Formats: sequence, C-alpha cells, structure tokens
Amino acid sequence: MINTLIKINAFLKGFIYFLSPHLIFGFLRTPLLFASNILAVSSWIRKQDRKNILDDFYSPVRQYSKRIELYQYIVDKYKLKEEHLYYLEFGVCNGSSFLWWVNSNNNPSSKFAGFDTFEGLPEDWGIIFSKGDLKGSMPKIDDARCELVKGLFQDSLIPYLKSNKLNIGNRKIIHLDADLFTSTLFTLTTLSQYLNPGDIIIFDEFNTPNHEFFAWDIYTKSFYIKYKLIGAVNNYFQVAFEIQA
Repeated sequence: MINTLIKINAFLKGFIYFLSPHLIFGFLRTPLLFASNILAVSSWIRKQDRKNILDDFYSPVRQYSKRIELYQYIVDKYKLKEEHLYYLEFGVCNGSSFLWWVNSNNNPSSKFAGFDTFEGLPEDWGIIFSKGDLKGSMPKIDDARCELVKGLFQDSLIPYLKSNKLNIGNRKIIHLDADLFTSTLFTLTTLSQYLNPGDIIIFDEFNTPNHEFFAWDIYTKSFYIKYKLIGAVNNYFQVAFEIQA
C-alpha cells in the first residue's frame, strides 16, 4: 500500500511540474507567501505568554522611541550594567542603538561589534524601501571596547568569528536590525553554534511577515531552538528573546 502511494505521489508531482503551472499561477507566489506569513505572525502573537513582561500589545500608534524602553527593561531585568557582555549588532546605520548599548554597560572587558554595509540596503525591502535606501555614515566611537565591521554580513561575519573567539562564559546580546530575510537568516544560522542559554536576541522589525519574523520562524524550527519572549513593544515590531536550554 505504501509503495503504491509513493508511486502515485511521484507521478502526480512529475505531471504537475510537466504542466508548468507557474506560467499561469506564478503571479500568486508573492501575495500568497505574504498572506501565509501574516497568518503565521498573528498565530504566533496569540500563543505568547505575555504575563509579567514588557508588552504594549495592542497599541494603535507606533512610537519608535519605545525601543529604548525595551533596551532599558532588558538591562534592568538582567542587571547588565556591570556584566561582562559580548554585544553584536547587525544593522548599525548611524549607530544610535549601538551607542546606547555601549553607554549602558560599564564593564571594561565587554566587547561591542557592529556590522553594516554603511551603503544602504543590499536589496529591495518590501514595497517601500529599495536597494541603497537607509544608507548611514559609519559613526565615530571613542571606546576601545568597540569595533565596526563594514561589508555584507555574508562576507564579513565568518572572517570576524574566525579572528574573534566568542567566550562561552560571557552573555551574548545579538541585536538584529538587519531588516531583510536573507541577512537575518544568514546571521542567525551562522551564530547558532555560538549561542548558549541566557543569551539574548533582539529584533528591530520583527513583525515584518516576509523578513525578520519569517527568518526567525525558519531558524528556530530548523535548529530546534528553545526560547522565551522577554519583552516587546510597538505590537511586536521590536522584541527580545532569551535562549533557553
């Protein structure tokens, strides 16, 4: 019986591919993916345990300044001001969030690394932002704990990790302001082997269905990642997770 079903399945798939249905229905791929991911985000939100955490859902107006409230909540909750941290930010732009974290930690042994092309988006992002948009100037930071790495994450992250060992004993904070699905998924999968329970991952545009959320959803399911939500603002536009054992 099983062999018969396998043969039928193989025949139907082959016949469908032979018919080349993309020639007629190919235009549906993008809107159907978006609709599917909108439903996935909605379902994910409703499944979250929002008790005793920072969470402003539902808010009718997005206030981008709320992300600072989220950062401060994380620092206070985990008492990070004096902790020896390893902070990696992907998508530095002009450096406002990067500098906030640098100024919020007093430990002289902490390390801060910021990654960005500083030449704008490497590809289109949705229907509003085009390749080259969101270009920022590399900030000048007078702090020996800091390093800025210029280039595509796909080109710069692996060489950085080869020359900079991420100490297992120190908490890592990964700030993903990567915007794009490709950039986010690459960064998550590349860093996965370095993540430990207690490490914190922050997203800056999490509820964008086809990009940061989609990348996180694929990553956590593919790598069997356990995590808990520790804070969210702007209807899950900015969120923070703690990696679990």
